[in-house]
Amino acid sequence: MKPQIGITMGDPAGVGPELIAKLLQNKNFDLSDFIIFGSYKILKNELNKYKINIPVKKITSEKLIDYSSNTIKLFETREINFNYNMGEINPDCGKMAYESILNAIDFAKKGIIKGIVTAPINKESLKLASVDLIGHTEILSQKTKSKNVFMLMVNDDIKVILCTIHVPLLRAILSLSESLIYDTINGANKACQHFGIKRPKIGVSGLNPHAGENGTMGEEEEIFIKPAISTAINSGLNVLGPISPDVIYSMAREKKIDIVVSLYHDQGLIPFKYLGIGNGVNITIGLPFVRTSPDHGTAFDIAGKGIANPESFFRAVKYAQKMIVGDI
Repeated sequence: MKPQIGITMGDPAGVGPELIAKLLQNKNFDLSDFIIFGSYKILKNELNKYKINIPVKKITSEKLIDYSSNTIKLFETREINFNYNMGEINPDCGKMAYESILNAIDFAKKGIIKGIVTAPINKESLKLASVDLIGHTEILSQKTKSKNVFMLMVNDDIKVILCTIHVPLLRAILSLSESLIYDTINGANKACQHFGIKRPKIGVSGLNPHAGENGTMGEEEEIFIKPAISTAINSGLNVLGPISPDVIYSMAREKKIDIVVSLYHDQGLIPFKYLGIGNGVNITIGLPFVRTSPDHGTAFDIAGKGIANPESFFRAVKYAQKMIVGDI
């Protein structure tokens, strides 16, 4: 069986290597489905820690992938020739994490793998490594030259898609426009198609309290949110809004709408994570391949302690597998 999914190790000082070891230990997953991108030494150390006695086959070239053997396949991003401490920011860790993402993207663009599951990275370590892209979504978007890329968060209760992602709040609000909101509504519709919802009810959040109260609490709804919704409705989409931000997530949880269009990062992520970290998945919409990740970060406070909950990571892998075969 040819590998379908590339798994990036993430920041070595975080919980990524532990999550990967727990994945490889889980009998519900087929080892032949994966190529790991990262450090051979780190992975071997992690496997030894959990007494996982499966051989690791180091891949130095895409032409040297052994499809026949039941081994753990690892493409070595770089040898670890630097020191680092678990749970601490380190530019070398940031650089390795970044390069493993680039390797996985290269494999996906060439069609060697169908999707990527990313372990968490640390934004400060990336910055210290002189990486000018702040997160996975931005890296994936730029390196694949994909313009309409959106961050979709999915758990058992709600689906949330974001208009803006990792930018300061003031800049996020200033960057909102009719065209951006309209594009995100279209992204929400495409996302729901993956879940078999042919004509989803798409709820668009307001920006201001009470969605502006017809201009009495802010004019943004009148200027660019309502026009975007009207354009989407005229194109045949089933769109509701703008809905007051303090109501829309309850509506989603009660299944009155299928997906929420959130206007900025925390507007969507606070209610999403309030429902529980560990049962959600981050999906990137708009790439030429599948990409998922767990709904949490590097968890530096518990890194190296062996107590990281792998459930969200497992879910991210399952979502990727299902999306690749069109079963979701």
